[in-house]
Amino acid sequence: MAEQRPPRSPGARDYFDRAATIIPEFTVLNYGFSSEPENTVISSEEPEFYCLRMYEHALGGTALNGCEVLEVSCGRGGGANFVQRTYSPQRLVGVDLSPENIRLARSRAALPGVEFLIGNAERLSFADQSFDTVINIGASHLYDDRTRFFAEARRVLRPGGSFCYTDGCWADDDCTEDLLDAGFELLERTEITANVLRALRRDSARRATLFDGLPDTKLREEYKHWAGVIGYRAFTRFEAGQTRYFSHRLRRPEAESAARR
Repeated sequence: MAEQRPPRSPGARDYFDRAATIIPEFTVLNYGFSSEPENTVISSEEPEFYCLRMYEHALGGTALNGCEVLEVSCGRGGGANFVQRTYSPQRLVGVDLSPENIRLARSRAALPGVEFLIGNAERLSFADQSFDTVINIGASHLYDDRTRFFAEARRVLRPGGSFCYTDGCWADDDCTEDLLDAGFELLERTEITANVLRALRRDSARRATLFDGLPDTKLREEYKHWAGVIGYRAFTRFEAGQTRYFSHRLRRPEAESAARR
C-alpha cells in the first residue's frame, strides 16, 4: 500500500498565521517578477514593486474592466487591491486559508468592490460559473491536491472565463497536463524562472531588512529561506535549476461537452 502523505493545509495555514503576526509588513507574498526593460504601469516607488509586477505579468492582456474576479490564496490583500485600482473589475473577492492573512487584508482598507473571505482553494464556497476570471499566484505548491484546485477554478469560472496562474515547481514537475486534464484551454505558457531570480536579486535587501530586526535568530533565518533572500534556500534552488517557475494563461472553453458541465 502506498504511504499516506499527511495533509499540508493545516501546517501551511498555521505557518502563514504565525508569519502574519510576526512580520505583518508584507502586503504581497510572492517572489516577484522583473524584466528588461521594466515595461510597467507600476510606480518604481512602490515598496513591493517586483511583487506587483508578478500580478501584472500574470494578467497580461486579460480584460477585467467590469468583470467579477476571484483571487484564490490572496494572502494579505495587497495584490487584490492593486488589481482593483489598476484593472477596474466590478467585483473582486480574495480568499485565503489563513485567518490572520484575511484579518490583515481587511484591516488595510480594502478598496470599494473588494472583499476578503477565509476559504479553501480545494473546496471553494461559490456557485458554479460565478466569476469571469480566477487568479492564483505562487500558492498551489502548498495545496494538498492541486488537481482538485484546478477543477474548482474551472467550476467557478463562466464559459470563456480566464484563469491566470503562476507557480514554482520542482524541475521534473509539469502541471500543464493537469491543467489540460481539468478542461482548460491553454492560451500561453511561459517559463519565468530568470525573471523571478532577477526580481529576487533586486528585492533581496528589502526582504532581508524586514527580518533582521527579529530577536529570534532561528526564526530570522527561517524567514529568509522562505522569502527568497539571496544565499538562502528558495533562491539557491531557483539558481541551481532545482526548481523552476512558470506562468499560465488559460480559458474555460465557451462550448463544452455535456460530460464536463
